[in-house]
Amino acid sequence: MLKKAILSGWATNWPVVLQEVVSSHPHVPSYSPASVVQSEGEFALYQVGVKKVWLPQTFSPSILGYIHHEIFEQRIYENGLCRIQPGEWVVDAGANVGFFSLYALDQGANVLAFEPVPEIAQALEKTLKDYIAAGRARVFGLGLGSKRGEAEIFISASNSGASTVVPAFRDRSTDGNYRSKSVVIPIETLDRVISDLGIAVSFLKADIEGAEQEMLLGARETIRHYKPRLSICTYHLPSDFREIPRIIHSFEAGYRIQFSGLFDHMYGV
Repeated sequence: MLKKAILSGWATNWPVVLQEVVSSHPHVPSYSPASVVQSEGEFALYQVGVKKVWLPQTFSPSILGYIHHEIFEQRIYENGLCRIQPGEWVVDAGANVGFFSLYALDQGANVLAFEPVPEIAQALEKTLKDYIAAGRARVFGLGLGSKRGEAEIFISASNSGASTVVPAFRDRSTDGNYRSKSVVIPIETLDRVISDLGIAVSFLKADIEGAEQEMLLGARETIRHYKPRLSICTYHLPSDFREIPRIIHSFEAGYRIQFSGLFDHMYGV
């Protein structure tokens, strides 16, 4: 972490870094268990805490409690002035089962949810069904990148949040009960989607397993025009903590950038 802090230079929040270095972390949080509420064909409805999400039955539910804890307890996608406001449109890039989308909707925001794994996207539409009907949410079954095209995605059935288009990550192991696979998915730029929709985006969250840099390159005009608050994961690729701020500053949109203490997340306002 200290190496990242030194190398990142201007993007370093030194008080936060030093606090992280000297603090200890003896407490291991307990996660709410995921319990099956009902089954419907190839999907199952799970409850974690007070939230309910659909998941294909071919995927392990073991990760659901952890994801729920990150979003609803730790609130990792908000920090300082980088917070969701009622009435605005939020981009949820890497929506997975929909916990962050539900969190944003709870704050009174509206959601554009992007999930490239086909069966997870179908489950997400079931989870957000009422919000979609009310015009507060839309689900896009595609990946976001720097240009329109296609890509092969490695789908991790043991961890629904670990599916990735990054070749170096495709050897992630899975257990024998849940078979992983690869499929070809459509890739689109966020700029094209937002331009077609004509929606003013105010908050952009991206946790897309190593594709964050490519996504940002395809979101240049959206970021320059609307200047959404940015909440971007920066721990997937070794270069992320340097390259993601560099890309954002190259847009000349006047962002102030901060990292979380462990340099795993970047916030821009």
